[in-house]
Amino acid sequence: MNLALPLKFPNLRLSGNTDVIVMSLLVAALVPVGLLLTDVMNVLALVALPMVILMVMLFVRYPRLWLYTGAVVNYFWVSSGSGEEEITLKEYALVAFIIGGLWIWLFSMVFIKKRRIVRNVGDRVLLTAIFGASMTIVLAMVNDGSTVMNWLREYLLFYTMLYYLPWREHFTERKHIFTFLALTAGVFLVIGGTNLWKYVKAASNVLYAFEVWTSRKSLNTHIFLCATVLCSMGALYASTRKARLGMISLTAFFAVVVLVSFSRGFWISGIIGIMATLWLLDKRKLVLFALYGLIGGIIFIGVVQIVFPDKSVLILKVIQARLASSAQGTKDVSLLSRVYETQAIFSHISYYPFGGTGMGFAFMIFEPLKRNFIRVSFIHNGYLYVWMKLGLPFFFAFYGVWIYMMRKAYVLARNNSDVPLRRILAAGGFGGLVAFTLLNITSSIPEGRDGFYCLSVLYAAINLADSLNNPQ
Repeated sequence: MNLALPLKFPNLRLSGNTDVIVMSLLVAALVPVGLLLTDVMNVLALVALPMVILMVMLFVRYPRLWLYTGAVVNYFWVSSGSGEEEITLKEYALVAFIIGGLWIWLFSMVFIKKRRIVRNVGDRVLLTAIFGASMTIVLAMVNDGSTVMNWLREYLLFYTMLYYLPWREHFTERKHIFTFLALTAGVFLVIGGTNLWKYVKAASNVLYAFEVWTSRKSLNTHIFLCATVLCSMGALYASTRKARLGMISLTAFFAVVVLVSFSRGFWISGIIGIMATLWLLDKRKLVLFALYGLIGGIIFIGVVQIVFPDKSVLILKVIQARLASSAQGTKDVSLLSRVYETQAIFSHISYYPFGGTGMGFAFMIFEPLKRNFIRVSFIHNGYLYVWMKLGLPFFFAFYGVWIYMMRKAYVLARNNSDVPLRRILAAGGFGGLVAFTLLNITSSIPEGRDGFYCLSVLYAAINLADSLNNPQ
């Protein structure tokens, strides 16, 4: 009896055709299992295992599916992992897919396929810095302020920046880029829609101004700011009316999600990022951006009055007050807490300026709102975060690549005014990095999954603008 499955994979050879996911998809198989597996669903997970194996074989045959699937799995990746102490099987599965898959891709490209993944000085510096930072685990082992697990949870996030390498390698045609962007936009629309729905439900029952603010939904605001900047460039530089209308709609949606986060730093940095990009590339577009903004503001006020007929004035006053409080300096309690945090950070930097304290390091700060001292590991300033935890050499490497990418994006955007897609990608990358350069002062990019994901997207946009239709 012949029990062989009638499936043929003509070019499937581990030695010669090990593409992006030859081995990494074995790790990817843990994702659906991890999402299904609970104490009462072990049987269901075992039943799903043959389907997982077939999916792995399919992905091996069509390598880009790893990256497309990753765009969808990113929903679970950025929507979880908010610092919970307990690490679930789902988290292990996601880390295996996101980080493990990337590691095996790097190993496959370098040692099996002998492909060149380093194309410029930015790639070289970033890879060297991240690999070198692995030595800081020693600090976590000897430092009472951290643990190996806390170190690992922070350190692994830096690897997610490197996803621009496989994106750049395998998205070599416009259809690849559009497919990936469509999947990513779909995921962000789902997350953003969920945020808005939760806010509408919460704000429908508010009675006081402080409840409007506390009802805010600030989950994943980094990705919505990034999406707003990228889509705004599409709205201004797309070559067809249909594309421009689509980008305007997406820009408006993502901008509203950022707005209801009530995070002033995101509002201000996003506007400055877009305006600075237009000022440097095409000052005439500033007028069009201002017109879009005015129309969008009028529509937003109208929608708020329709959705919250009894509370619209209260909500709009809170938005106005949040902007006005930015000029109060240290009289603003939230800004005052940053001052105390910065003082504590500089005291640690003075002891370990070059080697850093190590990732996962927790320290004491005074919290003016609670009027007591609390222990934290989160640092709101991304520059101080990197300096304190990883030391001055890594600081220069990490932000040196950041500046290198900004300059590269600006040059590409200036030199590709006649190629809309390239200009949109380059201008979006530049505007996003400008916005994050400002935002990184009050909302640390290196602290969360969504911040690192945004950096990988922006770096990918810049590199794709450079390499599109120019195979290496």
